[in-house]
Order: sequence, then structure tokens, then C-alpha cells
Amino acid sequence: MNDPTLDFRTAEQFYRQALALARTYAPEWTDPWVGAEPTAEDVNQDPGLVLLNLFSLLARYIGEMENQLPRQRQLAFYQFLNLQLRPPLAAKVPLTFTLQEGQGPCEVPQDSAVLDTETQKIRFETNESLLVVPATLSALLTMIPSQDRYINAFDSLGGGCAVPLFLAQQNDALEIPLSHWFMLGDPELFKPDPALQRITVNLSGVRLAPEYFEQWADGALNPLGATVTGTHDGLNLQIELHQPPSSAALSPTQLEAELYAADGRLSGFTETVQTGAQQGATDSQTRQATDGQDASEPCYWLLTQPAPMLRITNSMLNQLPVITGLSCTLSGDGIMPEQAASGQVQINIRNGAYPFGQTPAAEDAFYLRSDTLFTRQGAEIALNFDLGDVAADYPVTLYWQYWDGSAWQSFNETPTQISTYRFVDTTNALRNDNPLGPTWVRFLCPDIQPTTVAGVEGYWIRVVIASGGYGDIGGITTQGVAATINAIPDTILTTEQKQQVTAYLKDVEGANFSYSYTPSSYAPPYIKSLCLSYAYTAVPSNLWSYNAFTLSRFLFSPFKPMEERYTGCYLGFAPDDFNRYTLGQRLCLYFHLAQESAGESPALPWQYYDGLNWRALAVDDATAGLTRSGIVSFTVPEDLRAATLYAQAACWLRIQSARPSQDVTVYGVYPNTVMGSNRSTVLDETLGSSNEQPSQVFEMAYTPVLAGMELEVGEPAGMEPAPGEEEDLSLTVTSPGTSVQSSDVVWRRWDLVDSFSFSGPADRVYTLDNENGMIRFGDGCHGMIPPRGYNNIVAAFYQYTQGLAGNVGADELTVLRPGFNAIASVSNPAAALGGVNGDTRHELLATAPPQVKANGRAVQLDDFDTLARAASSEVSRAHAVIAADGRIAVGVLAISQAAQPYASPALLDEVANYLRERCLAPLATRIYTCEPRYLPIDVVAQVGVNVAPDQRLTVQQDLTRQLQAFLQPVFGGPEGQGWDFGQTVQAAQATRFLRRDPRVTEVMGLSLNGVQGGNIALAPDQVPVAGSISVLAYARPGGEVAR
Repeated sequence: MNDPTLDFRTAEQFYRQALALARTYAPEWTDPWVGAEPTAEDVNQDPGLVLLNLFSLLARYIGEMENQLPRQRQLAFYQFLNLQLRPPLAAKVPLTFTLQEGQGPCEVPQDSAVLDTETQKIRFETNESLLVVPATLSALLTMIPSQDRYINAFDSLGGGCAVPLFLAQQNDALEIPLSHWFMLGDPELFKPDPALQRITVNLSGVRLAPEYFEQWADGALNPLGATVTGTHDGLNLQIELHQPPSSAALSPTQLEAELYAADGRLSGFTETVQTGAQQGATDSQTRQATDGQDASEPCYWLLTQPAPMLRITNSMLNQLPVITGLSCTLSGDGIMPEQAASGQVQINIRNGAYPFGQTPAAEDAFYLRSDTLFTRQGAEIALNFDLGDVAADYPVTLYWQYWDGSAWQSFNETPTQISTYRFVDTTNALRNDNPLGPTWVRFLCPDIQPTTVAGVEGYWIRVVIASGGYGDIGGITTQGVAATINAIPDTILTTEQKQQVTAYLKDVEGANFSYSYTPSSYAPPYIKSLCLSYAYTAVPSNLWSYNAFTLSRFLFSPFKPMEERYTGCYLGFAPDDFNRYTLGQRLCLYFHLAQESAGESPALPWQYYDGLNWRALAVDDATAGLTRSGIVSFTVPEDLRAATLYAQAACWLRIQSARPSQDVTVYGVYPNTVMGSNRSTVLDETLGSSNEQPSQVFEMAYTPVLAGMELEVGEPAGMEPAPGEEEDLSLTVTSPGTSVQSSDVVWRRWDLVDSFSFSGPADRVYTLDNENGMIRFGDGCHGMIPPRGYNNIVAAFYQYTQGLAGNVGADELTVLRPGFNAIASVSNPAAALGGVNGDTRHELLATAPPQVKANGRAVQLDDFDTLARAASSEVSRAHAVIAADGRIAVGVLAISQAAQPYASPALLDEVANYLRERCLAPLATRIYTCEPRYLPIDVVAQVGVNVAPDQRLTVQQDLTRQLQAFLQPVFGGPEGQGWDFGQTVQAAQATRFLRRDPRVTEVMGLSLNGVQGGNIALAPDQVPVAGSISVLAYARPGGEVAR
């Protein structure tokens, strides 16, 4: 029902009535304009007409007051029932300050002002003082021991996307498996070499499951194919690599840096960390000192890690492999010797050759050079021959020899040598292939030294003909006459005749011998082809383990889980100025959470790293265990030390969570942050002078006024308060010479009351209208009249705000008042929230009746709606429903201009506690508060507009914004009063809304959520919000309507 109107007259009507009365009672005055209305010039020249105009305005003002009498009586009744107009609330926002480069700590006092960038009219003040210290966040890591994973959240900060602090969502790419590597290194063993064709790694120990050694790589992390074969008892494992490594030599520290990079981390391993004035040792230096190994020695590497699905966790500790024995067998075949020589002449063995020439003789030698194989001391080397068959076997002895630096030493000259070098020769002195097996010469490679053969220095072995040979050399021989004649058979010459012939030849002819020719007979060995092969078994000289960014010397267990038991979020700060300035100072960190939750949460333990151990850190946590955005503040311990952890040098803090949640996600973590409020502070504002009249009214200069005002009244020194009141009043004696014209004046603080109904004549009280800043004093019966004085009414302290307009977006507050040269910048990393205008009389009249009905108790379900709205000025409306589990779910719609209003956990907790205190005891545990279920409404509209074609797109954009405003839950709706819970969204309402725009001539079509011209019914706990809005405007200049 509308309020009755007692006086309908306007100021113009009052003016005309006054003129009519003037014509009747003062005709001598009105004669000049009796037949016509006075003109503006007449009014300017006639003081009487000016007075009539002033009278008409005053009369209309009095008429308006008359018309408001019924409402004033109603308001007075509600105020008597303690239903008051609530003051505005200031928006709150985090303010982050950044120091100039190299600057020491700088204090920002309480109430320091920060303004918005665009207009510099929206003002925030810091709620408390802040010491801005050098604290640059350089690392934000999450280590998850139970899942053998980690999250590098730091690289994703500032991108507008939320990053998890403890656990990521399933299949989130941010959650990365921790690397575990077993590293085998040696300065020579795995050096890239064409002769190195196969590597077999043999392991012995316990629990040697093949899947833990499934993936192999070289020092450059190039993958190497492998075949892994294990025994059923897990005591032995053989790994055959399909290809040899090809990477260059790296030191362990260089390899670790490479692993860091592969894990997406920058290397901090080799950095030197300064801790105060004392320089701390790096991890690598510590390992060198403790392990006795030179971490800078370059090596060639083989690395292995478990299969991708395996997790190295503490729960699997009794299943992880343990290695007690390790060896590597390197082999190759088909290797051609680098050079060959027969004697001191180089020969090409590739095309076949005679090793000793075609007329071998004793002490002849055949040489072979291989700098690749003959340097591998301890390798089993085989010379594989393809020989040509010799025509005849001659007795021959061959010695195979090597150069030891001073002389040629034999492999097979003595049985001891044959045994020592495990010498085997199946070539039959190089005369033919072995029909029963390989044709080779095999031996263990000794310590061969370089020498020069055929003019070439290198590593040589040789085979020398020690005795015998491969045939006889031919020639001419002489023989005596007697021997020659005697060789004639007796059947031809008798003995006597032989003597006569011999004497004749010797004595008469002078012949005493004869000549004979014998041809050469050789069967020299011939090598059709020759290649080398070898097999070398050794233990690498460097064995390391890399687990979760930690490099350590291998000792039985190649893969180790993290030592930490619980999931932890690790915060690292750049150590340079942090160690110098920040130790012992207060540090404030703002956590901007993406997903907040109401209710209580267990406190999370904080710790700091002192260089050796993690120690407990006491904090003031305004985030309620990281369930909501807020500031965590603490004093930085003096014994905090910079250290290299997880591949980065920093000053480390950590937050542990025994029960990590996927819901803890942040947009950012901001050091040096303090909360600010949208308020301006006014001190000692003189409001006026009391004339000692009843019901005096004074007006404040700035509005709307926040709660907490302090009003002081100057009273004569002899005007003492009633007994018992003195302790409640603030007294200050002002000496002569102040603004108050009295010799002695006592300033007393008066009390703010909601109503004078319960105040007596001696009560120093006043009322305040926060919206317009009107202060009213009592009439002497209900409330004391301020004593007469000059400028004796002073607002000693008050603050005013901009209410809803103070809810600015993120990064909009960047202007700091002058005087802070040490501060480089200031900004608000999160949007301001909670700014609300004070209650209006219209709102009180609308909400008071259900509050009177509820009478402060929640008995029926509707009472929860009423009391939830009364719980806080931030609540626009609320609705309670019975959930499926029997609990009472109270949806809270916060006052906000955002497209989807956000109810903070603090507001939800405030409303829940307010309801629990006012409901039946059995219901208290069943109440919980939540945000509404928002239902996006997609709108597609086709409209005709009366604009030029080139303005059509502008109109489309305007109408789109209007529809978004129409679907705003708090300030939208058909009447601009917002949407109720469960209110049906009708296409007809949207059509009428569009037709309000004078440019729209017709609405040709409109669909809501794909339903043409239909209605969208909502559940009782749902509120509509704008979804996808699409407006297609057809320009029809002149208002033409389509037929």
C-alpha cells in the first residue's frame, strides 16, 4: 500500500495562490500586473515578488514534510523496535608495495592513502602500518612425496590462471613426475668410439625388477634403446644397450644442471650463496668434501631411470631395488686395424696381403696398429683372420708381441705368458683357417705403450718368426770330383775304373769339383682379410644417484624417495638483500586464492630452513589455513639461511599439509602486502556552534559516514557530568587561545545512539544519519541539549567511504601519495570487495515487516531468509532450502555490481554464525551457507533499430551491455531491483526491456537458452546470470517496420 499524500500542491501552485491573495489584500501593489502574470524582469525588480517565490518554495518543503509524516511515524516505530538504518561498509583490498632496487626497509604508516589510476578520486587507506622489506619471491614449488611428483607454480604465476599449491587436478600438466636417475660415468669407458658397438650392464643385488631400469640415455639425455633381462628371483639383471652413447664428456655438476633443465628448473647447483657476511658452500662443494670425488672431473655417462608409471615413494621403500654388484661389458667386432706393416713397409691389409712377404725368413715380423683397441688394458681382443691355405707345412714358431715402452714383450713365448694373457691361437701359424671354429688370435690386452713402426707412431702389436720358416731358399752348390764319380753306380763303373777316371780328371784335366742348382721352395701365409673384435668388462669409476633434484653419491640404492613425509609448498626468496635487511623483520605475504571456502580449517604448519634443518615458524594466518584469500605475517627468524634446494638458491619457507587438497589454488603470492579500506579519515572537523536550542542539527562535510565516529562537545568547565558518567567520557582541558572563546573548556565525547527514546535529559547523546551526515541532538527531555558555545561541536574523528563504488578491479590502485621515495610502486593484486552503500529508508521499509515478524528468531524456513539478509549489509537477498541430506542450505547473494556476485567466506561465516545464534538449538548444526547456484541465460535477439546503417554495430554493442545489466542478479531484473531466487526469466520481460530503448522499433525474435520466445524456470536455489548474449540489429531508418 502506498503512503497517503496529504498535500498535492507544487511550488508553482503555492506561488499562484500567493499572487491571488496579494491581489485581494494589496491591490495597490499588484495593480501593475493585475491583468497578466509578472515577468521575470518584474520579479527581479520587485523584492515582494522575490519573497513570494521564496515563500512558495518553503511552503512546498513543508508540504513534503507533511506527506512524509506517515512514513516518518512508520520509520520511528521500526527504529523503536531497534530496526535501524545500517551504515555503509568500506570495500577492502590488499595493497602490495614494491621497493626501489637495492633499497633497504621502508615503513608505510597506517592510513597512508592510495588512489585509483584513472580518476584519482577513489581513495583507499592502509588499515595498519607496514614495514616494506626486500623480499622478492623467486620460487614457488610444491613437492608431493606420496605421488613422487612436484609442481613448479612460480612460472605460471601472473598469467591470470590459478595454480595449485598442494595438489593439481587430475591430468593437470602442471603436476610433473619427479626425476630419478642412476648415473654411470667414466673418463674413458663410455667415450664415443666407432669400435664401441655394444654395451652390456650386469647388475646383482636384490629386488632388481626390469621396469626400474627400463629407460636409458647418454650424457646429453639422448635415449638409448635397451633390452632388459632379469632373473625370476630378482637377484641379477642384464641390460643390453642397442646403441652406444654419443654425448660429450660432462662433469657431474654439468650433468646435474642438464637434468635440472630437463625438469624445467634453472640450475642453482653451482651458485655461491651469501649468508650474511659468511659465504655458504654449495651442495656440490659439500659433496666433494664428504664423498672424496671430484665433482668437476669430466666423464662420459650412461643414465637409467624407472619406467614412467613407476613412483619412487616411501610406501614402496621395501620394493625398491638394491645394487650390490655392477659391471659393464663393452664390445665390438668387424673393426679394421688402423694400419698394418710387413717389416718396416706399410701394407694394405684390406685387399689381402702376405704378412711376412712372399719369402718369409726368421726374424721377419708382421705389425698391426689400433689406437682404439690396443689402449684398452684388460680388454679381451681377438684378431679374426680369413687365411689362404699354404701348399706345405714347414716347421715354424711365431711369437706375438707388444711394446711395453722399452722392449717387445711376448704373449706366448712361455707358458706363464700364455696363461697371463689368456692367449689363444687357432690359425696354425697363419697357415690355414680353423675348420672347427673361429680362426683368431685372442689375448688380454696388456699395458701397451706407443712406438713407431714404418714411420708411424701408435699402439702396435706384432708377430715375429722366432724359428723355422715357411720354406727354403734355392741356389747353386759345388761338389768334389771324387764324390761326383763315386756317385756313379757300380754297374756302370767299377771301383777301379772310378779311381782311374778321378785321377785322370784331377791330374790330366785339372778338374776338382762340379756345380748343382736347387730351386726355392716357399709356402708363405696369406691373409685374405683381417678384422678386430673385443670385449671389455669394467666398473665405471663414477656412480651417482639423482633423486628429486638432489645429486648424491651412489650407495646401494639407486632410487630414493623424498625424505619428507607430507606434501609441502616451498616458497623461496631471492637471497641477496633478503639476508641483509629482512632477517628479524616482519614480513607479510598475501595469498590470492582462486577458490575460497567457508568454515574452519586446521592450521597448516609453517617452517623455515636454517641451512641444515627445517624449524617451526610461528605465523599470524588470516587465510584460515589457506581456505580464503588473506595475509600471513610473521617475523623472519634471524637464523634463516640461504641454501640451494630443488635446483635453486634461495631463502626457503615451506607450508606442510598432511591432507593436501586440490582446491587450494592461487592467482599469486605477494610479499609486502597490507589490507586497505575505501575510506578517508577526517580529524577535528568543526561542525558549528550550539545555540542551546532543542533538537539542533549539524551537517558533516563528507558523506557517507562509516561507523566509528567520535563527536566531542565543548562544555564549560563547571558543567560536570552526572555521577557514574565520568569514566565513560573523554575529557580534555583546553587552555585559552583555542578556537573556543572560553577561559576553560572541557571537551567531552558524546555517545551515538540509534534513537532518543530511551535517553534522559542529562544523557550526552546524539543520532547520526550516515547517508547524509546529519547529526541531531536531543530536545532536553530525550537527550541533553549541547551547551551554548562558539564552534564547540567538533567531529574529532570520522571516516567516510564511497560504498559500492569502492569495489574497484585488480591493479587499479597504483597512485601513492607523495613522500615515499623508497617505494617503486604500489598495486592491488586482487579486486576490492565488501563495499556497500548504507541502508535507505525505502530498503528499511521493505525489509522491516518480515524482520518484525521473525522477531530475531529463525523458526520457519522463511525466517532464515529474513535473518540472513539482516546479518550483514553485504547481503542483497538470501534463500533457505532443505537439502537432500536434511541440512538447511542458505544461499547468500552478495551485493555486487559484478556479472556474477561473489560471497566471500567471511560473509558466509558471518551469516551462518548469525543464524545459528538465532535458531533452535537442534537446527544449529544443520545450517550451512553457500553462494546461489547461478544459471547462465543465453540470449539471442533480432531487433529493428531506427538508426543509420553505420551505427548498427554500436547499437548492437549497447543492447548487449543492456541485456547483461538486465540479467545482473542484484541490480538487474524487470524493475531494476534484482532477481529473486527461483524467479522465472520470461522472454516477454526481456522483450519489454529491449523496447525501452528509444532506438528499438521492434523485437523480431528472442530466444532464451535456445528456446524461442519461451520462459526459463529456475530451481528454488538458483539465480539467473548473463550467459552468451548475441544481438543482431537491423537498421531501419525512419522507423520502418518489416511486414
